[in-house]
Amino acid sequence: MNNKENLIDVSLDLFSKRGFSAVSVRDICGALNLKESALYYHFKNKEAILTYLYQQVDQLVDSMRERFDSAFSIAKKVSTKEMAGVAQGFFAHYYCDKNIRRLICMLSIERMSDPIANDKYLKIMYEMPLEQCNKVFRQMAERKLIKDMPADLLAQEYLGIITTVFDRHVLGNSDIDQGILEGCSEIARNISAFYKEIRV
Repeated sequence: MNNKENLIDVSLDLFSKRGFSAVSVRDICGALNLKESALYYHFKNKEAILTYLYQQVDQLVDSMRERFDSAFSIAKKVSTKEMAGVAQGFFAHYYCDKNIRRLICMLSIERMSDPIANDKYLKIMYEMPLEQCNKVFRQMAERKLIKDMPADLLAQEYLGIITTVFDRHVLGNSDIDQGILEGCSEIARNISAFYKEIRV
């Protein structure tokens, strides 16, 4: 990794463990044995690193949304296995993405004292995923793939399974890979049971 990538990675690692407010430019540069000028060469200040990270999350969300919409638009039916697989992918490639996971950790610390951090936490953790899930369940109902039920409630139940597993198996877990493996297994069971109840 180059200096910029190292600065982003180390910054986010420190932010996720101590919170954004508790980490200084000196802390970031000290962890890399760099002079503070090295950070200022790439970023105006510590806040610019955070802005960059938010932009990366937005790009990942847009990319995932496009891929999912494209795949779903040609689907004639959705099997229980496919439904569980999508949920596992959502868990492993969105919530457990290294940067998103650490950003969620940081925001969960900061949100108690910072309304902007709270808004970002809610957006990343719930609002963006719920919006996508709501849209999919609405389309599935229109195509008669599932029972005619309120899409917003289905989205909340579906996402609730994923976020509960994320909280139980990944956050605070020192063995992330094992947590993801156990989480995917639990999601497959729970989403399969959920889908059997709502499919036509």
